[in-house]
Amino acid sequence: MRNQLVRLDHGLIDADGGKPAVFGAVASGSPTEVSINVFDDPTKRFGCGVWQCSVGVVEMKDWPYDELCVLLAGRVVITPAGGEPQEYRQGDAFAIPKGFTGTWDIRETIRKYYAIQRHNSALDRIKGKLNRLRGKLPF
Repeated sequence: MRNQLVRLDHGLIDADGGKPAVFGAVASGSPTEVSINVFDDPTKRFGCGVWQCSVGVVEMKDWPYDELCVLLAGRVVITPAGGEPQEYRQGDAFAIPKGFTGTWDIRETIRKYYAIQRHNSALDRIKGKLNRLRGKLPF
């Protein structure tokens, strides 16, 4: 139902065994991930949920959206391409900008709340503008 609060319950993840990590290229280990998206707005541009990934190293390239992360458990060292490693632990929060490229070295299974902002492609923006223009035409 619209306009109702949506609880982000990290306990939902306990019931799911996970699948091989696909959020980037696995560089070492055999990390598995579980993701439960609990809310999407009607436009599908904003979503949030709970995510977990086990130990391993994953290389991310050109992350497709802006994301806010709040770590509920675990420890990860994130190294942006050309940047310095930064360690995050339970209770830490950080933002991943669209286009981020770097390495996630997951040292203890991490679990996080996430909120993502998806961006329309240039083609989608053009289609939207054309549809709005079409609605203003007198014929």
